[in-house]
Amino acid sequence: MDYPEMKDRISHIIRAKNLTAAEFAIQLGIQPSNVSHLLSGRNNPSLDFVKKLKETFPEYSLDWIVLGQGPMTVSDSFRKPTSDLLPINEPETHTERHEIVDSFQGTLFDTQSIAEPKEDISAKRPQGKLEKIIFVYNDHTFEEVLPR
Repeated sequence: MDYPEMKDRISHIIRAKNLTAAEFAIQLGIQPSNVSHLLSGRNNPSLDFVKKLKETFPEYSLDWIVLGQGPMTVSDSFRKPTSDLLPINEPETHTERHEIVDSFQGTLFDTQSIAEPKEDISAKRPQGKLEKIIFVYNDHTFEEVLPR
C-alpha cells in the first residue's frame, strides 16, 4: 500500500491499532483537535508529535512515518524475502512427552507406584507482569493487545 502523505501514514496507524482519533490522541498525550488538524491536512506534524508517535508505537519505522520510505515496521527490516527462507521444521516434542510418561509409572489406581515429577515446571514461568500480546498475521501485519 502506498501512503504518499504523512497524514495518510498517521491515519493508517490509527486504523491498524483499531483506535478512534480521540483514543489515538489520548495515547500520545495530545489534544484530539491536534490529531484532527493533522488528519485533515490543516497542520503538519511537529517534531514533538513525531517523537511521541515513535515512543508510543515503536514498532513503526521512523523512515516510514516521516518519509514514507523503507519498511513500515521495524521488524519488516529484519525479515528476509520469502524466497530466501528455508522451511522451518516443527520442534520435536517426543522427548518431553517421554519424560512426562516416565515420571508417572504404574496404573491409575496404584498410588504407591506414582513417581514424583522430576522438576517443578511452575518455577519456569515468568514472574513479571504481562505487558502486551502481539498477533502476527500471514499478510505481514500485526496487532498489539495491551492488558487493561
